Amino acid sequence: MKFGEVEAKFIFAEIIICLEFLHLKKVLYRDLKPENILIDVNGHLRLTDFGLCKTGMEGGDLTDSFCGSPEYMAPEVVNRTGHNYGVDFYTLGALLHELVCGLPPFYSQNPDEMMNNIINQ
Repeated sequence: MKFGEVEAKFIFAEIIICLEFLHLKKVLYRDLKPENILIDVNGHLRLTDFGLCKTGMEGGDLTDSFCGSPEYMAPEVVNRTGHNYGVDFYTLGALLHELVCGLPPFYSQNPDEMMNNIINQ
């Protein structure tokens, strides 16, 4: 499903607010995808499924867990070179791409090809 510019901007802005709040609380989310976004009764977005979160991350800390949904993984997660809060913004960009184009940016039905695309494209 594709969204128009106005709807995509609203979703994008609401998710930024969610991520900012989580990051202020030292929570790295790591699993942003459409399935983890709900709409409340007032039309605002809520994130769900905090199972892959990493807590207590300081500004310069890195973690090297290989986790998240492949379609939205940042290159540093795929490469296992260490990642931090930046991966949440990478997944936000991948989500925005899906909102306006209909698919994540490096999507492939072949998981190995998708991982290669994430790293090399």
